[in-house]
Amino acid sequence: MVYTLLRQLSDDLSLFHQRAMVMGYLQSQHVRVDREMIEFGSQGRPLGERKQFDTFLHALTAGDRVIIDAIQTLGGTPEEILTVINCMLSRDVTLELASVELRVDGRTPLARILPLLMQVEGSATVAEEYRSQKGRPKGSRSVSKFDGYLDRIIAQLKAGTNVSAIARDLSVSRSSLKDYIESRQLKRILDDNWIEKLTAHRSPNPEGVPEMMCTLPSHHHHHHTQKDNQ
Repeated sequence: MVYTLLRQLSDDLSLFHQRAMVMGYLQSQHVRVDREMIEFGSQGRPLGERKQFDTFLHALTAGDRVIIDAIQTLGGTPEEILTVINCMLSRDVTLELASVELRVDGRTPLARILPLLMQVEGSATVAEEYRSQKGRPKGSRSVSKFDGYLDRIIAQLKAGTNVSAIARDLSVSRSSLKDYIESRQLKRILDDNWIEKLTAHRSPNPEGVPEMMCTLPSHHHHHHTQKDNQ
């Protein structure tokens, strides 16, 4: 199965940002997603307190693919991130990082991952590093000059600002901005009110326990049956 995994790192804007980056990657790689998983309420929480995420990890089976925006989706420290990656690799699961177009599997040398881990270690907070577009490691894709403006573009689209006005604000051409918005499917992401729908279906959570939700129905019930029969 192919999963996309988003994690609320600060506010809802961080989810829009992640989803836009992942959508662009999926489109460029021609990948169809089976399930989109979103983890809420885990920012600042150690890995041991993210019970539903742990359950998700341990339900993965050989051949599964997990696609995330950036490595910070997995954990708040290099140690946590390595723990999660090792858990995936031990199950023969492939991890794909959309923002740097990196596939991580059992053959990936640690040297490819270390620069990303060092970024996490050097950041004051995960969310702060996550929102910063600076200091990307060598070999990362400079997919678009607009990636650095993504949060501003999303905020203005949400506010109902038209593309021409946003282009003027950013001092860029309208046609190239329009192409970027289409490649990231930003209008569709904003129009389907997916965060509002998710929030409406979330059960009351006064303790603030981290929780995960799936936004796509599973059409693969046999997948779990096979696993259960192993």
